[in-house]
Amino acid sequence: MRPNRTGWAAAAVLTIAAVLGSSACAASGAKGGRKAAAGGENDPQYQVDKGMVALQYGLAEEAVRYGDLAVALDPDNFNAHNLLGSAYYTLGRFDRSVEAYEKAAALKPDVAEVHRNLGLAYFEIKETEKAEAAFRKAFEMSGDPEAVFYLARAAYNQQQYEAALGWVLKAIQKDGKNAGFYNLKGAVLNQMGRYAEAIGSFQAGLILAPEDVNIQVNLGTAYVNNEEPEKAKAVLERVLPKIQDAVMKARVENILKSIRGGQMIRGGQISTY
Repeated sequence: MRPNRTGWAAAAVLTIAAVLGSSACAASGAKGGRKAAAGGENDPQYQVDKGMVALQYGLAEEAVRYGDLAVALDPDNFNAHNLLGSAYYTLGRFDRSVEAYEKAAALKPDVAEVHRNLGLAYFEIKETEKAEAAFRKAFEMSGDPEAVFYLARAAYNQQQYEAALGWVLKAIQKDGKNAGFYNLKGAVLNQMGRYAEAIGSFQAGLILAPEDVNIQVNLGTAYVNNEEPEKAKAVLERVLPKIQDAVMKARVENILKSIRGGQMIRGGQISTY
């Protein structure tokens, strides 16, 4: 769960199948859309379906092409705009992703997943207030646990830790089997100086995802902050060979060096991703 575009894009891409899959019964899938002959090249849903397959295979440019074809056939096609939003997000063209998701949300404002994905796109173009509003709307509409998780992330990034904790607890109430939620909860608690509770949250995350490298590093760091060097050393030595990221690896090596040298320093960095 590293802080890069790919992790956020994955959420948008994975969601699109659920949003689009429910609409196969309608050729246009949009309010006011014009009907086309079903099952052929002139059917916008046929083009959308091909775009979905392309996106699932990592062919985002192809997905855009099919989405554009669908929009040309039916400018009011919800599924086509939703597909384009996800494809453009995957390509890192976030302004175009926002444009497409806004159109999709206008066509079907009752689809919570679209507001959640629109929030992700807003976040990438630094429209933080719009992103939070979209996440709130998605959560209020459906109780979407990922939407409230992103609200928690936004609050954490703004150092609003009490608010972040409140949001992430709501996310866990909605989905208690997501390791990333416990990782963020642990990160928040760590920033609040509640190290023992942070340790418990990271441990809960590892029960769900025992091989997660980031959570293991965070657990070791929380042990350092809680002045439990031997436990920190055991966790960090075990995870060190699994770390691929050079910066994280160097950080863990430095922590281990300080522990072995009896100069353990509290306040180590925690990753929320």
